[in-house]
Amino acid sequence: MLEEILNIQNVYKALERVESNKGAGGTDNMQVGELRQHISTHWDELKTSIISGSYCPSPVRKVEIPKANGGKRMLGIPTVTDRFLQQAIHQWLNPQCDGDFSEYSYGFRPNRNAHQAVFQAQKYLNEGKTWIVEIDLEKFFDKVNHDKLMSLVEKKISDKRTLRLIRQYLRSGIMEGGTVSPRIEGTPQGSPLSPLLSNILLNELDKELQQRGHSFVRYADDCSIYVKSEKAANRTAASIIQYLEQRLKLKVNKEKTKVSRPTESTLLGFSFYKSKDQWEIRLSSKTVQRIKAKVRGKTQRNDPSNSRIKIQKLETIIRGWVNYFVIAKAKSIMQQLDEMVRMRLRIGEWKKWKRTKTKIRELINLGVKKQKAYEWGNSSKGYCRIAHSFVLHTTLTDSYWTRNGYIGFNNYYFWKTKYQLKTF
Repeated sequence: MLEEILNIQNVYKALERVESNKGAGGTDNMQVGELRQHISTHWDELKTSIISGSYCPSPVRKVEIPKANGGKRMLGIPTVTDRFLQQAIHQWLNPQCDGDFSEYSYGFRPNRNAHQAVFQAQKYLNEGKTWIVEIDLEKFFDKVNHDKLMSLVEKKISDKRTLRLIRQYLRSGIMEGGTVSPRIEGTPQGSPLSPLLSNILLNELDKELQQRGHSFVRYADDCSIYVKSEKAANRTAASIIQYLEQRLKLKVNKEKTKVSRPTESTLLGFSFYKSKDQWEIRLSSKTVQRIKAKVRGKTQRNDPSNSRIKIQKLETIIRGWVNYFVIAKAKSIMQQLDEMVRMRLRIGEWKKWKRTKTKIRELINLGVKKQKAYEWGNSSKGYCRIAHSFVLHTTLTDSYWTRNGYIGFNNYYFWKTKYQLKTF
């Protein structure tokens, strides 16, 4: 088994994958661009140490990133050599496990994605299962019980050398500020193996839910269960919390785990609303708040960048965001976001003009009559009021921003929904 993992075709594929994913270096400061030469020079030595059992993974580098809902998420960044070896293990182990995973598990699996999970949830709602149990696992990737996880991995792997290597990766320490701390639980996000190992553990939850006849969707550690009554939802929530904590040794966040209705629920950034005939997919309120905050960050009026540069940065964000949220009914929100962007770009332009003479000159160049240009150029109104004024709306128009490269939320959303939605 270990020899199959270390087969030249598998490891070469792993090398290409790590290179394409890029990413930061680990505790040894080796960068992804240096990996190929390192492997070419030291492969025989590295392979021998792995097969003999003398190989020891390096500690991961601790990185904390802010979470959208507050707090911080801990990432563990392995060295690029360890990422390469974990990727090789993942490529061999994933096909052995995936066939046993539930059809209602959508995260970190080939040919499965978040959109499929949301469509399945919509289907449950339209079947009348409109009471939702939203399970929230507290710091799931940091709290996984190693012994419980390895007992499940052992059902898939018989090679003790491979099992030992995986356990070593689970126990490799965490370096922070030059000090290495031991790790006795968790599979920190940032390594190629963590998503697969999390699915192996949470597949036990999937099997339990299916055995009980529940309708559910799971994407990584996000799990929602759909039932037909409030009483059934409360009973299911209590029972599943007990199962997770006692059988899988996981910590449930009881404050965030809740019973909700479709309009109040959140699934992977989406929510739902009832139309005349059926339940439809919409954006959750938090999703809208987050994109607005991101837009504000890219269009700050004290940013000295010119409008074209700001627009280029915005367009990159907009394309990725719309690509993900395109399945929601969100035309009016897309239009609102475009209005917000153009208003903030107007503020930026007005501030950039600074001096009264410059404002007058620019307004005249944009076609404003001299008298009006002098009037507005000498105005003492605030930036926001000026941005909403008639004079800027009729000069810095939608077509003006289009000529400067702004396609925007609504145009891209319209194009995706009309021509490409069928691909999902």
